[in-house]
Amino acid sequence: MKTTPKSHKKDAKPHYSKLSFLAPLLSAFIFSLLTCLNLRTAMWFDESYSAYIIRGDFGQIWHMTAMDVHPPVYYFCLKVWSLIFGTSDFALRSMSVFFGGIAIILAFFLLRRWFGEKAAAISTFALSLAPILIRYSQEMRMYAIVFAIVIGATYVLDIALKSKKKLAWLFYALLICLGMWTHYFTALAWLAHLGYIIYYFRKHGLQKTVFWAYPLAVILYLPWLPSFFNQVKQVQSGFWIPPVDLATPFGFVSESLIYRNVSETQSWYVLLVLAVIVLTVYLLAKTLKQTTKDSRQNFILLTTLTFAPPVLLMLLSFPPFQPTYVTRYVVYSASLLWVLIGLAIHWGKSFNKQKAAGLLAILALVSATIGIVSVDSRDNSNDTRGIITAVKTISSNPSPILVHVGTMDYYDLFFYETPEHPVYGIDVDFIWSSLEPIREYQQNYLENSDAFIAEQNDFWIIVAADDDKEYTYEDFSIINTIKTDKFIATEYTRK
Repeated sequence: MKTTPKSHKKDAKPHYSKLSFLAPLLSAFIFSLLTCLNLRTAMWFDESYSAYIIRGDFGQIWHMTAMDVHPPVYYFCLKVWSLIFGTSDFALRSMSVFFGGIAIILAFFLLRRWFGEKAAAISTFALSLAPILIRYSQEMRMYAIVFAIVIGATYVLDIALKSKKKLAWLFYALLICLGMWTHYFTALAWLAHLGYIIYYFRKHGLQKTVFWAYPLAVILYLPWLPSFFNQVKQVQSGFWIPPVDLATPFGFVSESLIYRNVSETQSWYVLLVLAVIVLTVYLLAKTLKQTTKDSRQNFILLTTLTFAPPVLLMLLSFPPFQPTYVTRYVVYSASLLWVLIGLAIHWGKSFNKQKAAGLLAILALVSATIGIVSVDSRDNSNDTRGIITAVKTISSNPSPILVHVGTMDYYDLFFYETPEHPVYGIDVDFIWSSLEPIREYQQNYLENSDAFIAEQNDFWIIVAADDDKEYTYEDFSIINTIKTDKFIATEYTRK
């Protein structure tokens, strides 16, 4: 009796080597190591807002988030994470490192499915060095978890399209909805997916399951829809984001490759960025036709997901709309530039373009090194940590710290409080809705500071350096004053 060789059996599963186990873990480890090098940089407003809002319960987080400009799921996750790992800057930022690592691993398996084991290993290693992904996986914000959701949804979409299974479409619908509950600009990734779905259906025929997958995602999003519309109205009434100009597209590339904005990308940095882009495009153009038909089709989805979201966001920043383009809002696309570089290197080495591929590998490594050094040597210059540290160092006794500062500084100062030196806001101007948690939680706010001061023996007041109001108290003497470029801290003790 004749048997069919195992390698010729229909639907035989591909054989993978140890590389499929080692490559994603090694890439995730390298990424996590590089990211953890600078988890202790000073807090800035968005991060300290994240840390403050999770002081409330889940109902309060929902309510407070609805008054800001982002959906609540990231804050829910951060709340749970804080209950397990604590509320230090390292602990809270480590959640982003974790999800960045998950995204790296998911990316490997997606790329292996699309382009094979070796291509996935090289591209995932390149992704692990992406300065922009490292940068925003150091933040107590939602960008790393968004990247993990987008990669996971892309993986599930590919399974759904090729298997036509309803369960896969169900999971895809859930991930679409989860993304929208986490950050609104995941919608740009879903639009990129939709464009590819239409292309795929034209080639392979319509799948009717899609007609309930998207409505299901919308139905699951309905509870947040009123808050979404209110936030859109708030943003369109005026926001802090600068307008898009001709330099913006280059800024997207330079931030992605070397983590430098346009004004910082000068002299040979410009040549380096251009060389990486030109070599990547050259190698992909020369080698793509030599790959399989399936690889070329998958490449279309990859490039669509890389470039469609930032282009759409730039277009949505032109009048009559308010500017909304910021590169960190599309970190998932910016990070995928490194996957394209990895693919260009792999295909170049595979299809007789070894010299160009080797040169690209060297230039990409130089770019990654410049970007990573820039990311891991930075420190926010908001001065809030410095002034609180100075107060703690000088104080001989436990004493509260009262702060009357600019809107952007309250949460930063609150974050660095300790039981010996609790921080309280006084005379807070609640003109910004993002300050509502202070009024809601009442954890760091004094409505009657005079009554509070009357009960103290020692206390500090921190004010802005340009605050010309005199803070004098009849029963207290000034014993210490600390001045920085941004703040003045004064210590009072009872006479």
